[in-house]
Amino acid sequence: MNAARNFDGRALARACTLALTLWVGAMGGAWTQTNDKAALQKERDRITQQLKTTENLLNQAKSSRNDAAQQVSLLNKKIELREKLVRHHQATIRSLERSMRGTDTEIRTLEGHVAALKDEYARMVQQAYRMKLGTNPLLFVFAAEDFSQAALRFRLVQSYTTVRKEQVEQIEDAQIELAEVRVTLNDERAAVERALEEQQAERDALRADRGERTALVDQLRAEEKRLRKAQKAQEKERQRLNEEIKRIIEAELAAERASAAGEFALTPEGKIVSEAFEKNQRTLPWPVMRGVVTQGFGRQAHPTLSGITIENNGIDITTEAGNRVLSIFQGTVSSKFSLPGAGTSVIVTHGAYRSVYTNLTNCPVEKGQTVDVGTFLGNVGGASGDNSVLHFEVWKVAGDERTPVDPRKWLTAK
Repeated sequence: MNAARNFDGRALARACTLALTLWVGAMGGAWTQTNDKAALQKERDRITQQLKTTENLLNQAKSSRNDAAQQVSLLNKKIELREKLVRHHQATIRSLERSMRGTDTEIRTLEGHVAALKDEYARMVQQAYRMKLGTNPLLFVFAAEDFSQAALRFRLVQSYTTVRKEQVEQIEDAQIELAEVRVTLNDERAAVERALEEQQAERDALRADRGERTALVDQLRAEEKRLRKAQKAQEKERQRLNEEIKRIIEAELAAERASAAGEFALTPEGKIVSEAFEKNQRTLPWPVMRGVVTQGFGRQAHPTLSGITIENNGIDITTEAGNRVLSIFQGTVSSKFSLPGAGTSVIVTHGAYRSVYTNLTNCPVEKGQTVDVGTFLGNVGGASGDNSVLHFEVWKVAGDERTPVDPRKWLTAK
């Protein structure tokens, strides 16, 4: 009788422990795999969208016969994104292979779980048979030595059917789960095969992009004399723009010093705006909804002409001609001016910072106007040569410092 009572408790405890262990392990693995897949898919969608935008801009540049150097820059960006996509496919394949290994381990665990449940069930049936619980349960009760033992045996007989039914249900559930996990493994194997095919397709496209860039660069080399002359003219325009921005910022500061009794100091409101601007690094919206950075900040080699270095105080964003340009942060329009070949420029003051938007047309804002995040400043396309390029700068103005900084430090990642 003691053996029967102990058997009942141990069988249930072992079954519950096995089920709980399996559930915790499976859920933990599934949660991790789901998170990995979601993160990879999100990154893939982001890269794919950027690639689509770049391809559209490149097709527009070709159809409008824009500056070939700009086409090379767009091709470089396209190749960069394509390389990221290839690496993303590699990461996806590694993730799927890890998931397959985890699923394979889960299958082996489930198989062991089913075997253990069946073994428990078999021992339970054997012991019940020895005690004649299944064939003559009343005889088992009446054979008790006293009333207390008879009551205990009666309760055991009552619970026997329930326990046996639960054991059968656990075995059936585990077998169903095992079949589902095997289906998952087959799906993951198919996903790996698809990812390998997609990776190969991207590698083929990358090879074609590199070939197109090589052909375009060779074509430009044949026109090197003309291109160098055009580059010198563009550099003069850029230098004139840089000097004008510096001059205007100095004039703004001189006016602020004059209004502060010969001493420059931020107003309390200006300090608040400056601190808020500082705290929003990597979170501010881009000045255009869609676009590709075709020339970064600082010193960099010319995309096609050897021996030429470009000094950029901001970033150049290639976008659709006429695209809307929006303020990246709250502030005040401190200047608005035009230069030949550079369209209209708008400077917005954010306390100790300035954001500069160049190559605009149709500018509705005026000097002294307060703007907010997303305020419309104008359309891209003020200059006939670069009617689809927005030149964007951020300056830090504090004390004696007049420094252009990389705008991407403040803009949200793309």
